[in-house]
Amino acid sequence: MPSFHDFYEAVNGRAPFPWQTRLARHVADEQAWPSEIGVPTGLGKTACLDIAVWWLASQADLAPSERTAPTRIWWVVNRRLLVDAASEHAQLMSAMLDDPADDGRSESTAADLSAVATRLLSVGGSLSERPLQVIPMRGGLTLRRPTGPAQPAVIVSTIPMYGSRLLFRGYGSSRSMRPIDAALAGTDSLVLVDEAHLATHLRELIPKLAECIDPSVSDVLPGRRRSPQVVSLTATGDQASCGRFDLDEADRGNPVVRQRLDAPKPIRIDSAEKGDPARALCASALELLDNAETESSCVVFCNTPATARDVFNHAKGDRRACDFEIVLVTGRTRQADADRLRLRLMSPIEGAPALSGDRPRRQRSLLVIATQTLEVGADLDFEFLVTEQCGVRALTQRLGRLNRLGRFPHAEAVYVHRPPKHSRSSPKQDGWPVYGTEPNEVLDRLTRNGVVTVNLSPREVACVLGKPRDAPGRAPEILPDLLWEWIKTTTPPHGEAPVEPYFAGVGETQRTVAVLWRAFVPSETELQSSGSGDVQDRRTDTTPSYRLWPRIAADETIDIPVWEARDALEERGIDMVLVSSDGQSWESVHRTSIRPGHVVVLLSDAGLCDDFGWAPEEREPVIDVSIRRSGLPLNVGALRRILNDGSGVLAPDIDRLLDVLLDDDEESLDDSDAIEAGESLIAALRLQRDVPGFDQPQWHAFLDGIDAAPARPPNEVFRLAMRRGDGTPRIDEFDEGSIGVSLPAEARELLAHGNAVGQVAERAGTALGLPARLADVIRSAGTLHDIGKADERFQCWLDPAASRLASSTVPLAKSVTPRSRWSAARRASGWPFGGRHEELSGRLVKAWLAQGGHGLDAEECDLLTHLVMSHHGKGRPMIAPVADGPAQPVTWTFQDGAAVTVEADLSCTDWSQPSRFRRLNERFGPWGLALLEAIVRQADHQVSSAVRGDPGDDFA
Repeated sequence: MPSFHDFYEAVNGRAPFPWQTRLARHVADEQAWPSEIGVPTGLGKTACLDIAVWWLASQADLAPSERTAPTRIWWVVNRRLLVDAASEHAQLMSAMLDDPADDGRSESTAADLSAVATRLLSVGGSLSERPLQVIPMRGGLTLRRPTGPAQPAVIVSTIPMYGSRLLFRGYGSSRSMRPIDAALAGTDSLVLVDEAHLATHLRELIPKLAECIDPSVSDVLPGRRRSPQVVSLTATGDQASCGRFDLDEADRGNPVVRQRLDAPKPIRIDSAEKGDPARALCASALELLDNAETESSCVVFCNTPATARDVFNHAKGDRRACDFEIVLVTGRTRQADADRLRLRLMSPIEGAPALSGDRPRRQRSLLVIATQTLEVGADLDFEFLVTEQCGVRALTQRLGRLNRLGRFPHAEAVYVHRPPKHSRSSPKQDGWPVYGTEPNEVLDRLTRNGVVTVNLSPREVACVLGKPRDAPGRAPEILPDLLWEWIKTTTPPHGEAPVEPYFAGVGETQRTVAVLWRAFVPSETELQSSGSGDVQDRRTDTTPSYRLWPRIAADETIDIPVWEARDALEERGIDMVLVSSDGQSWESVHRTSIRPGHVVVLLSDAGLCDDFGWAPEEREPVIDVSIRRSGLPLNVGALRRILNDGSGVLAPDIDRLLDVLLDDDEESLDDSDAIEAGESLIAALRLQRDVPGFDQPQWHAFLDGIDAAPARPPNEVFRLAMRRGDGTPRIDEFDEGSIGVSLPAEARELLAHGNAVGQVAERAGTALGLPARLADVIRSAGTLHDIGKADERFQCWLDPAASRLASSTVPLAKSVTPRSRWSAARRASGWPFGGRHEELSGRLVKAWLAQGGHGLDAEECDLLTHLVMSHHGKGRPMIAPVADGPAQPVTWTFQDGAAVTVEADLSCTDWSQPSRFRRLNERFGPWGLALLEAIVRQADHQVSSAVRGDPGDDFA
């Protein structure tokens, strides 16, 4: 095992700062992190990730029950970041651990990386897919998570994404996956909160949650790993606080550290009693760049997206900026567009990355207009800076982007102070948006010596600005009964309390909706006719496809305040919109019925977005970024929007081929004819020029990746989908078993599948350090979780070609039926719509347990039954009955030879499950029970990821 110094140098190509080595030694010796790390901005706080990974690897040779280093490392920030240095660094570290012997590395470097990679793989008990997974959660809908509780991982998240998961209401997570996400957030986790002064309520929430739990609960995980370990990272914290880790004399004597601490940052104060702040900000920035001796870089920090947009518009209209590259950066940008902006900002030639060494001469000056999204986590280094009035902490963070490395002796900043705008709804004493009245105190401190320019180098900034006067506001008190309502994820109570005030505070709660744009959006007619079986005109926007395709990804959404979204839609004349609360079920509502938390889908020709993000005044069509990963919807309106040639009609050959491909008569179009028509359509589309969002080579490459065989699923738009020839499993939380590529026939068998899941679950539990008896129950739950699929009707659904279940038939766990025929196969089988096979699995397990002789105590019987019934996220606290009737009883022979038969009528309710769920929560605690569920469920995901064909969850 390499020392931390050697590991850090292997990853970063340079020696660590003294404080980084000292912190690693402290963590290893004390087996714990300090509560706060108070290192100034620009001195490498992302090294905390290196330390956490190294510490975890260093404990790989310990028994899992003795390990104190958490398996998951959360890096939590207050807002969505455009330039996320922590995520990029974690991904770099992960890639190096994947391939330690990459060409160009020395033998010693490769050996150090290989040693850490091997140890991380062993932490997962041979279950880890990679030494270190990195999961960026960038807001909107995020469907990714570590592949299992034992998988070492770095998860980069916002406060709302982490806090909502901790409280069983994960934003961007489906209802069924919320317990898994709660387990991954609430156990075995190190939570590094960047600029923790912005997360006061989250830091206070975790110990308050512990007070809601009976201290007599059994620990599922050993020691401190049973709950999150929170560490505050802040350059503006209380230097006198207990447990704070800070720089010492060895650090201050380091030449590089000294250069950064003393980097000159003179700031000139521009204060006036009136005036437009946007014009003043723009004028100051243009003056700085105009007076520079050569092409330079300048960042303008604004307090709101509206002000930033105004500054951007002023700059674009000023002749002095005609040769500048002007970039607008706010948090209201689709991730797909933000990636492009990030590349521009991080370009070594035209951007402003914080790079050591000589920088190439610029061809054009760079003007970046930003909101708080660049305050934190952005490893950028500008020569000039202009900022709107703000608080002490914000000003300190903003100055961290100016002359960050101390290489610009000509660096300069301007602090623009203008009085707040007032209205009847915003009285004068409320001060400015975001910062209240604190900017008045900042102005007094900056000007108290009667000067108009003051140096705010990192060494001097705290002395000049003093202590922050911001107040975190209040958060409501969390009570055990409230927590109990949240953990009932299957049936959330109507009108339940929102979770955000508890981790963000009452004043900070953001009432937002996630907005996205699509070329094809199901209409209200479709939603009302879904499931009717009627076939409407698929050429137009009245296709009976009540399921949105493709499913939403985080990279295409923008979070917008709900009131602003309503106003923009009214201004645009859009009355009805498609909304969802979970990204799965949809309804068409009037704009006034949009609620916080909704996902809102707009047609791409609705406008309201430009290259830099949300733009309410924009009327030009918006590019549908989902088609790049998914393919082309076969729909006239959708193709018109995608091609956007201005004619409003499709070329005759494209129109004719659509007619062929949309023919619903299966007898008139066989597979070969359909593929030929698809190939002809692709060839016709290659002739299209100036397709929005693509240059010509990109358009041709996109078409080359499309499968010519049309996909024709029921209740979805027909399409030409992207080929997926790499065999990569696609984890889909709404269809947990139907993922991946084919396995041999025996791997589809019910008994073999159960045994495989049981083995994987047991290994995961053992790797985590679960007590032996708990690991045994976990294995049994995995083995038995799907036995309800032995139902005769379910077997006919899985394999309609097979005869009714006979003694010679081997029961299946996975289907061989094409997905497009699942709905018809279900109806033909007699399996009720919405029926849950895990309800039958639970009945069989309970009947077997009632016979005795299994060696389990009452609590273990409860746990085994619950883990089987909850393996698709139901049963918290109950599985809802469905319309059904008398059916052939289902029989299963257990490993001890006992043959058990139970009734298969799914209209019956198991009224014992709610009390069982309550008892288990009292026994293991909410997050302990969720972790046990996650072990079984993610073992099922891992095994199923190699098998296609479990329709059970897809139509639930």
